[in-house]
Amino acid sequence: MNQSSQPTFQRGFSKDFKAFLDQNYKLWGFHRPDIISGCYGGAETRPTQKPSRIPIIFIHGNSDVAVGDGSYGVFMTGFSSQIEYFLSQGYEKQDLYATTWGDADSATASLNYHSENYLKYNRAFVEAVLEYTKSPYVNIISHSMGVTLARKIIKGGTGHDELGSGRYDLGDPLTSNVKVFVGLAGGNQGLTSCYTSGSSLPTCGMTNGFYPGQPPYVGRSEFLEQLDSNSAKEGKYIVTGRANYDEIIGGNNLVWGKYTTRIKNENEEILFNSPSVGHFGLRDEAGPQIYSILKKQGAINQ
Repeated sequence: MNQSSQPTFQRGFSKDFKAFLDQNYKLWGFHRPDIISGCYGGAETRPTQKPSRIPIIFIHGNSDVAVGDGSYGVFMTGFSSQIEYFLSQGYEKQDLYATTWGDADSATASLNYHSENYLKYNRAFVEAVLEYTKSPYVNIISHSMGVTLARKIIKGGTGHDELGSGRYDLGDPLTSNVKVFVGLAGGNQGLTSCYTSGSSLPTCGMTNGFYPGQPPYVGRSEFLEQLDSNSAKEGKYIVTGRANYDEIIGGNNLVWGKYTTRIKNENEEILFNSPSVGHFGLRDEAGPQIYSILKKQGAINQ
């Protein structure tokens, strides 16, 4: 396995976390044996009481890899840089969790949308980490499409996916379990690239995609509209991140005059204004800022 780009930590789940998942969540296949560097996290021995640190769960973006080592492309390194940073600050593997959703193939990115399957998969992973760690709280750090997936996972409730089972229900909100929610480079107002590609691509769809609408006549996709109309919060403290030179979101991050990276009721914004930090740079470089916010919010230790 090529780990030359990130040689300092051992990817994969711990044996104990893998055993726990096999026993309780086997059907989901969170360890992703089909993907190189597809997962991370877990303790050496089964936790018997809540951990001293509040665990962090990382939810990556469209066609990314949880802790990619560059095997699938130079930008497809998931949260490797952030995990490396948190480890350098005294976090351990038992405090940091990530799995890969999707097929880790950028060629099929336009087919990915906020599907029932991706939502249930990531929701079950968050529930698995809460159960395994015995922690009353987690912090969640999300990037790109992971932001809007994570928002729905936490808010819970119903949704509609014609390509899934039709109507689905994710259950009660997880708001009370999330201390700090971080959404980096999300498309909360939709994506301007969907103006031009139209709503026929699933990722730009009018039901569960990033369709930005045409105000005042047509609203955003149903999924994005419902995220804002659902009053459950994403966590106790909500942080968003924006790179002014984001080459994927484009359009100065503006959709119909609003920053698409922002979330209704957010508490704080991380901003990168350097031309050298784009969509993936924000994901890779935001660790120190996030750590300092967690510290201020008393969200590092229980």
